[in-house]
Amino acid sequence: MKLPDFLAPLFHNYDFEAIDGQKSYKFVIKTVLTYGDWEQIEWLFECYGARRVGEVFKEDYYGLQTLPASSRKLWEIAFIKRPLSKNGNMQPKYRCRH
Repeated sequence: MKLPDFLAPLFHNYDFEAIDGQKSYKFVIKTVLTYGDWEQIEWLFECYGARRVGEVFKEDYYGLQTLPASSRKLWEIAFIKRPLSKNGNMQPKYRCRH
C-alpha cells in the first residue's frame, strides 16, 4: 500500500517511496502518532482503524516503549485504562491528589 504524499515530511530520513504501508504498518502508525498533525492523524485512523492503532500503541506502551514520553502520555489518555506508574506498576487512571 502506497502512503499518501502528505505523509512524506514525517519520513524525511527514509526512502518514502519504498515504505509499504501494509508491511510496515507498525512503523507508520508509531511515526504518525509521534509526529503527525491533525490531518495525518485523521488519515491514520481512517486507514488503519482505531482498533489496530490502539493495538500498536499498547504493544509499545507495555513493551519496549520506543515512542517519546510526550507521545506516550498523550495517547495513553485515549488507549490505556490503567496507566503504568514510574516503577512499572498499574495505577488507577484517575486518582485524587492528596
